[in-house]
Amino acid sequence: MAFSIQRILELEGPGGVLQLHRPWTEIGGEKENRASSHHHLHPHPQQLNSSRPTCNWYVGRRPRTAFTNGQVSLLETLFQVNCYPGIQLREQLAARLELEEDRIQIWFQNRRAKLRRSLRESRLHLVQTAVADLGVRGRVKAEEEEA
Repeated sequence: MAFSIQRILELEGPGGVLQLHRPWTEIGGEKENRASSHHHLHPHPQQLNSSRPTCNWYVGRRPRTAFTNGQVSLLETLFQVNCYPGIQLREQLAARLELEEDRIQIWFQNRRAKLRRSLRESRLHLVQTAVADLGVRGRVKAEEEEA
């Protein structure tokens, strides 16, 4: 049996094709087959001590949406104009971008959160700069008074 880093990490599938580990995309039987084929090598710690079934965080989750550069570009452009698009605009976007409306709604929610975080960080930076400037000015003033 040939060993390689990819095979050891279980990233290399049949035929040498690279398979990324994305558990949220695996559906029921596919996950069970993979788990049972490797179960004897690496049993889950809870399975060693307990007979009850374990819950995985990704069971029942929908696959993550991967936006294309074109989709993101269009969404960003629209966000600059209106960061709270209504249902009609979101439905038009969904049809044009070939996405589900709820994915567009979530994208805008996440983008607004990113904007708030960015504003918070820039305000913090301004405060830190102002405090540092006050410290420098205070030292300069103290040195002038001593001289």
